[in-house]
Amino acid sequence: MNEFLSALLANAAALPTNLRRGMHPGAPPADDALTHRMRRNFLFHIHPVRVATRTLEARATLGLGLMTLALFFVLVASGVLLMVYYVPTPGEAHESIQDIEYAVTFGGFLRALHRWAGHAMVLTSFLHLLRVAFTGGYFRRELNWAIGLGLFLLTLGTAFTGYLLPWDQLSFWAVSVSASLLEYLPWIGNSLKKLLLGGGAVGQAALIRFYMLHVAFLPGLMAALFLVHLWRIRKDGGLAREPGEAEAASTVPTWPHLLLREAILVIVLLTLLCLTATFVSAPLGAAPDIHNPSNPEKTPWYFLWIQEMVSYSAPVGGFVFPGFLLAGLLLLPLMEREPEGVGRWFGGPGRRAVVGVASVLAVGAFVLFEWGFMQQGAASWLASRPPVIRDLLNPATGMLILAALAFSLAGIRTRSTRAAFLAGIAVLLVAVIGFTLVAWCRGPMWAFFWPWEEWTLVR
Repeated sequence: MNEFLSALLANAAALPTNLRRGMHPGAPPADDALTHRMRRNFLFHIHPVRVATRTLEARATLGLGLMTLALFFVLVASGVLLMVYYVPTPGEAHESIQDIEYAVTFGGFLRALHRWAGHAMVLTSFLHLLRVAFTGGYFRRELNWAIGLGLFLLTLGTAFTGYLLPWDQLSFWAVSVSASLLEYLPWIGNSLKKLLLGGGAVGQAALIRFYMLHVAFLPGLMAALFLVHLWRIRKDGGLAREPGEAEAASTVPTWPHLLLREAILVIVLLTLLCLTATFVSAPLGAAPDIHNPSNPEKTPWYFLWIQEMVSYSAPVGGFVFPGFLLAGLLLLPLMEREPEGVGRWFGGPGRRAVVGVASVLAVGAFVLFEWGFMQQGAASWLASRPPVIRDLLNPATGMLILAALAFSLAGIRTRSTRAAFLAGIAVLLVAVIGFTLVAWCRGPMWAFFWPWEEWTLVR
């Protein structure tokens, strides 16, 4: 049997054991002394005394984890100041935001700083997740990978709950559309929507719940997970690398080599963020009109890919594709356990070529799927077909099938589970970015317009 299939089946058979071990990293043996167990306390250290020299290379991490953490502190500090003036009621929320923007000294700058830092944190946390995946940084770090994935989801949740707080036309209808996407989850979708909004529509209950989640519950949970995440990085020995590389790696003192670089990166990030907040104001529309929906109604940009897929097929776009993606990420460190190439981008030259080919083919297939689906004849024919046909013949399903094919062919060709997973992730990444860009170009009645075209109600 092919070595790839053998390795994949062996990892699947050992899944319960790997899951149990992965969720309890560093568990001491029964005869371990109490003093040794105390050294596992997460307060013991954040940084080691010495670090490997390759850790200092910019390409090793791109500084994405540190930037995400710095942006979190910026958001907490600016958010606390904004809370002084914000009033979370439908009658006063929009007026209080106007006061912050135009009446409070440096209020406009503070609000812009908070908004752009929030968008930047979504982006850096997403890129950090991809960096860990494409360098095999999850190897023997199953628990920390799950914590990092949870932190990314909490980042999305925090950004989404804050999106409603300005209480203007854009945020009101964006949250309304986003909440409606929950209805496509089988069995629990409607219950989740009512739990989130406090009813069937966005109103006073939704605003106070979003406010509580945004300023208290989600940031508190993120802060706790950040501590555990940093502690596990320290206790797992820093950046992931091949098993034999740890002993051979040359090291340097953490101070000043690492800490000085981290300080410079944070200063540059804060400078760019302040310059952006100074010259680019945070948008604020008119008060919401519940009887006059926006056209088009769009979710926040980080959920646009889901909205675009739902426009093709509600089950595939709202449940199957996101569920497949999330399940694949959760199982990644448990089903992919090759030690070779850990810590290197794409695991080495051979796997890098596989990822490149998969990405190029994915871009070509995506363009072909979108072009075919947007043809008037194809759209009319599909509209008259049964729902099951529309669920199978659409770009979202096509990209999902292509990801499965890339996964299988790359694994069989290279006999590597890592190459298989990286090829599948590359195809799904192309799909997410592509659907986001297409949705960004949607205009009235969800018609497609190029960025340079003027929107019209008739196409």
